[in-house]
Amino acid sequence: MRRPIRLVVTWFTLLCFVTTQTAAVAQAHDEGTAAGQAANTVTRSQITAPRATEVVPGYTTMPPEGAYYGQPNLSGQINARLAACTLTPNDPVCQAQRGALSSANTPRDAVSPNDPAVLAARRIAGNPATTLEDIASYYSGCQVSTVNTPTTETRVCRQYSGSTQQSCARTLSVSVARSESCTPGDWFAHAGSGSTGLDLQCVSGRPVVQQHFRITSNGAPQAFFDVDMTTPLVFPQKVAALPNTPYGWADGPNGVWVADNQCIGDACHLTAMVANTYRTVCTGSGGDGGDYSCTQVRPFLEVYGACQTGTQSGNNILTWAGSGEDYSSSHLDEPTCYAPSATYSPYFGYDVTGTLQSTYWTVSSQRPIIGWRVNPAYGPIPQMTLGYDRPRTAVAETDQWDDQCPTLSQGSGTSPRCEMAGAARCVDGPATKSIDGVPVTRACWRYETPLSCPQGASSNECAPLIAAGCTRASTACRQMNATTGVCEVTENSYTCPVAPGTNVTAANCPANVFCLAGSCFNTSHTNDSDFARSMSFMEAAREAGVYLDTNNLQVFKGEANSCRDRLFTNCCAADASGAGMSNQSLFGTGSRLVYDVLMNSENRAFLYQGLSALLTSGGFSGSFTSYGVTVAVNGTALPAGAAVMYSGESMVIAFDPWSLAIAVVIYVVMSMMSCNENEGKLAMKEGAGLCHTIGSYCSSCIRIFGDCVSCIENTTGKCCFNSKLARIINEQGRQQFGKGWGSAESPDCSGFSIAQLQSMDFSRMDLTEFYASIVPKLPNVNALQSGNANRASNCYYGQGKCQ
Repeated sequence: MRRPIRLVVTWFTLLCFVTTQTAAVAQAHDEGTAAGQAANTVTRSQITAPRATEVVPGYTTMPPEGAYYGQPNLSGQINARLAACTLTPNDPVCQAQRGALSSANTPRDAVSPNDPAVLAARRIAGNPATTLEDIASYYSGCQVSTVNTPTTETRVCRQYSGSTQQSCARTLSVSVARSESCTPGDWFAHAGSGSTGLDLQCVSGRPVVQQHFRITSNGAPQAFFDVDMTTPLVFPQKVAALPNTPYGWADGPNGVWVADNQCIGDACHLTAMVANTYRTVCTGSGGDGGDYSCTQVRPFLEVYGACQTGTQSGNNILTWAGSGEDYSSSHLDEPTCYAPSATYSPYFGYDVTGTLQSTYWTVSSQRPIIGWRVNPAYGPIPQMTLGYDRPRTAVAETDQWDDQCPTLSQGSGTSPRCEMAGAARCVDGPATKSIDGVPVTRACWRYETPLSCPQGASSNECAPLIAAGCTRASTACRQMNATTGVCEVTENSYTCPVAPGTNVTAANCPANVFCLAGSCFNTSHTNDSDFARSMSFMEAAREAGVYLDTNNLQVFKGEANSCRDRLFTNCCAADASGAGMSNQSLFGTGSRLVYDVLMNSENRAFLYQGLSALLTSGGFSGSFTSYGVTVAVNGTALPAGAAVMYSGESMVIAFDPWSLAIAVVIYVVMSMMSCNENEGKLAMKEGAGLCHTIGSYCSSCIRIFGDCVSCIENTTGKCCFNSKLARIINEQGRQQFGKGWGSAESPDCSGFSIAQLQSMDFSRMDLTEFYASIVPKLPNVNALQSGNANRASNCYYGQGKCQ
């Protein structure tokens, strides 16, 4: 029962939102119209013939459109222009002209003055009481008057002749549906060795070169890393760092190693190991014997390929040094292939396999590394071999044709208005189009069929009026064929008798009363007090979904910031310019409640998630760079140092954190040049209301004999978030779970777990501050009027006049 109630509340909230926005837009339009009319009187006096060229940008007394005035026939120029457009099909002007021509030639049935719907509307307009009943009998506040209806009324009908060449179209639209092979965000593939585990995360659309893995110990994440599955590693490569064990102080850095990684189609596999760069192994008993020694042992050894025919690997060539008791033997270098030498060389020995007979050798080549093996001297190494099917998105395409051509029935007893004058031809295709990010290729997207259409129906439109006893009063030609001089559309006016009766009119009725079918209603209402709360909950759910930290499964997390109050300069201030740096203000799309651009440049999680969400769904086209974000279309080069966030068939979105940081710093006012860059950005975050102050501590002082006698610099610690709502939820949500903020020196800006978010009681939160940011604010009409009166208007058209 609770779920239907929630659905009703949600739809009611959306209805209230649309109604409120419509009313606000209408009122703003009226205010703008009033402001323009009030400013017309002042601006007209400034735009006079002598001064127009001085105050009106681009003013001209001979606009190019004036060349068309007075010409008897423009069809020749139009046809020539359309013919030229066949060579430039992508020209926006040509596309607009072809669209206008297609719209004008689309057959449309004329609406007859005698259409039943038109006649019914006339009767309601003439006597509303017949349908709506007499409002005076239900509400006494109206002034009612009764007038007699005239005995006749004028009706109009038309007669058509001739025919025109038109066309109709059949257009294809393709819808795309996606289905995922795994649940996005889940760690769906697992391999283990003892308490160590290897997991793969399901990330929709992630390329093969960035498959996302993690290493766990007893189920707790230890490291996250990406692996390029397109470049197989025949020898282990370190891909992530791990903390060293407490007893491994003499060993090299600990880490995750990957080898044998490969994808064949969607089937992938790799082997991951956990090992130190080297391990210190000691032997001997120590003491006076002096036989105690330590050596560094590598975790992995190479497996080499065979040498070419006529050469021998160094591990098969035995050499020696010394004589007598100092005699020792060894082998030549194992990774090297040696060839027999007929002359003396520094490499000597004999082939223990007996394959080649020689005493001296020369270096021929290096043996290729074809594999690896665990070094027995290193000790046990956790190994995890993971095989999985790569996460993929299945795309289903559905075609739907919109056929605007009339159905030409044969033998149905009715004569269609238009007849086909030729076969259908493809005017768009074959072509590949991007549908919701998916390239779709079709042989044809649009067919056009030529039609021959008579100019309307026959003269039967006037026959019902003649049969009703109407008398023709006048005749006029509404369309003349310029070539033949024949009238193609004739309009006739008839005087028709009507039954005697009366009309009831109501005046001075209050605007908040509406009556229909015997019932009257009071349409006035009070503002919905739950509107702002409902919108706040919807925005909270949206932000939690977009900015979910999939690694730590946290939402509404922030970042630590600090500022200094020094002896002569206080860098803990608020810059109001930060309130204007929302996603919508900077990029023209996205939410105006989120400020991803103000987060620190090294914190890429906010930037990638927020900017990807708004750009990939914003419908951008072309190529541009703004605030470190580059949208490259059709192979446009990316800036150096840019990281790719999204890659599609013809569009790539890249992000350069350094350019973003530089662009943000430009907004720092000159008075803050004595403060550092982070403090300048923190001031803008304060101006946007994104930060919570934790406390201050003395970060620099004057010391005498080790004691601080005077503090000369105080540092304030803060937690800042990418939206005002995220800050409010943290401030009030932490109280419900007894979660603190840490200290001023070490702020705790972590977010909430999924379980905490689900159990959070939003009804106990005071969201008044956030309500104020979503209430629409109407413009000040007096300020608009005075502003327009003090400057020249640029709303001229034609000869430079503002109508």
